[in-house]
Amino acid sequence: MAATKIKVNYDDVNDAVTNMNNAIKTYNSLAENGFDSAISALEGMNSDYVDKLQRVLECLNPKVKEKINEEMTNYTKKTSDTAGAIKDADEGLAGKNEGE
Repeated sequence: MAATKIKVNYDDVNDAVTNMNNAIKTYNSLAENGFDSAISALEGMNSDYVDKLQRVLECLNPKVKEKINEEMTNYTKKTSDTAGAIKDADEGLAGKNEGE
């Protein structure tokens, strides 16, 4: 039975990690001011969901924002670490195969 191959595109994983880090930076800059600019941008808009969205943004207190940031950062780090471990294993196995 032939071994099943797992294909990982490290460039795609690294791009995803970079995008997530950029999203974290954007989130932190928005959350830093308590979403005040987003809340005021919604002022005067008429829609079924605007009031609810304003309340959600107002309820994101510092503890919630900190927890969201922590979870996003941990997820991104684990993704990066996992990709690195797979790449290291792949390179190690490739080196062993070349030595045979």
